[in-house]
Amino acid sequence: MDLNFKTLKDYKDMLDSLGLLVSDNSSSADFGILIKGLTYNSKKASEDGLFICKGLNFREEYLMEALNLGACAYICEEGSLLASKDAAKKEGHEVPRIIVRDMRMVLTKLGSMFYDDIWNEKLMLMGITGTKGKSTTACFVKAIMDEYYKAKGEPGIGFLSGIYTFDGGEPETARKITTPETLELQEHLVRCVDNGLKGLVMETSSQALKYRRSDALDYRVCAFLNIAEDHISEREHPTFEDYFESKLKIFSQSRFAAINCDIDEEHFSRIREEAHKHCEKVLTFGEHPGADYYGHSPSSTPAELRFTLEAEGMSQEIIVSVGGYFNVSNALAAIAMTRAVGVPFGYILEGLAHVTVPGRMELHHLEDKNVDVIVDYAHNKVSYEALFNNVNELYPGRKKMLVVAVVGNKAFNRRRELGEVAQKYVDKVVLTEQDIGTDDIHQIWSDIRQFLSDDKVQAEIPIRREAVYYACENVPDGWVLILAGNGAERFQKRGLVCVPEPTDGEVVEKYIEDHR
Repeated sequence: MDLNFKTLKDYKDMLDSLGLLVSDNSSSADFGILIKGLTYNSKKASEDGLFICKGLNFREEYLMEALNLGACAYICEEGSLLASKDAAKKEGHEVPRIIVRDMRMVLTKLGSMFYDDIWNEKLMLMGITGTKGKSTTACFVKAIMDEYYKAKGEPGIGFLSGIYTFDGGEPETARKITTPETLELQEHLVRCVDNGLKGLVMETSSQALKYRRSDALDYRVCAFLNIAEDHISEREHPTFEDYFESKLKIFSQSRFAAINCDIDEEHFSRIREEAHKHCEKVLTFGEHPGADYYGHSPSSTPAELRFTLEAEGMSQEIIVSVGGYFNVSNALAAIAMTRAVGVPFGYILEGLAHVTVPGRMELHHLEDKNVDVIVDYAHNKVSYEALFNNVNELYPGRKKMLVVAVVGNKAFNRRRELGEVAQKYVDKVVLTEQDIGTDDIHQIWSDIRQFLSDDKVQAEIPIRREAVYYACENVPDGWVLILAGNGAERFQKRGLVCVPEPTDGEVVEKYIEDHR
């Protein structure tokens, strides 16, 4: 897109009008310069760019690197080391500096002004929040919307999730964050516009809502899938109330809303009240009569789900090309969202009948033994229980081996919940890695094992691909092998680095090839 460049004074005046400006050095530096770039990554700084000094780990050397690459001005936050010093100098002259409060809001406002909020004018934005099911529902919505736009001879929509991102180029594997940081998110939206896409569906995490990453987006429609205790820790949300309040914020930036009426009454009433307070139209979906989009009588194989939809005065069989009874709710959410924006039912039926969801109920069969392998992203108590209950329904009486881990640097209760659920639902467990970060993997295993009987643990293998291959080799004939937590992710976070690794499914396929 052709950008309408503004001067640094324009940005300063905008921040001042919003009460975000603390001070500046416009009396001794040139604020009439045109700003032609915006970044907080010193390695991406460019000529005539505005550099944002952001983050707890920010060091002054990053600013100097950005200035050496051509940045012409910088912004820092009150209370920071840079704000307490004199403005940096370049070639003997003071570099223009703006000191602000509330850097997270500043980021949103800067990006919106730099890109002229182009995404809200050009794209149909669709946001999904909830404790579980966001990625799957987003895949369902994209499949439907792509069918709709394809029939009109137009490009489909973009996609942002914990699985992958797509903004019109080649799909890219996501890198360990459900909703990108503010400027990266806005850059994806601009690329969607530049590449001619008609919209974008995205997971909108509680962290994104709490820390204002998505503030600049006006959703045409949002979905609230469910709510359960998750992400409660000093590193994420200190309380459940903080988590719940963060998720409710999505309604304040949405025109239409689809909400799950299967949520318990106390939480549903609050969700419904918040949705009606902000949204022009509110639709309900669920597996109880009375929902605007009511699904019932499901049947499922590992590879396909069928159920009956009652909505808009008609009854319709829905076929979803992904197995799992828990996907009834996700499909209903996608139907409600796409009907809210006027997509005809024919495209909904076609999209769901041919949808693929990488790493969600992904099915493989070990040809050298009677073992089905299920790859799934389940990574918290709610999704574990949904997955295991579904496996029990699909494979009654079959024993189960689980390859699993808990993300490092997270709350202890995640480890406890995994141990408790695995103790209840599976017969053998192989403990491995899942983005351990800077945590101690042996401590993670020890914490999980507190809630497992000794006979449950088959092995502890620190490298995930080796653990998956080991499980394929050692799972007894006739069992079901479940690979949980990683889905279709291609990276493991070890220390501060994301290391490329094969997906669980790719490791299984290698085992199958090796044993033909």
